[in-house]
Amino acid sequence: MKNKALKNKIKYKITPKLAIAFGVVCACFIAVVLIGQAQRQAEIDSEMAQLEAEYQLLYNEKQRLENMVDYVQSEDYLLQYAREKLGFVKPDDIKFDIDE
Repeated sequence: MKNKALKNKIKYKITPKLAIAFGVVCACFIAVVLIGQAQRQAEIDSEMAQLEAEYQLLYNEKQRLENMVDYVQSEDYLLQYAREKLGFVKPDDIKFDIDE
């Protein structure tokens, strides 16, 4: 019975053609994977540059708003607001009313 099982087994030989074909298939697979990874890396780099530009814009806006808050809390702003919106003048100022 063992002889029959051994006779039915097919033995594979690795021929040079088979080795070359296997090498070509492996090389093609590796090339496809590397090209896909390169494309994905390019997409990631592009997205990263876009996000860095957006971050810089938001950071600049944050700085502008912080400066604005500091200015609004200053006495200079209160004086400017009182003069422009409320019409107040200092004792030594001259007020002109121009009606058209």
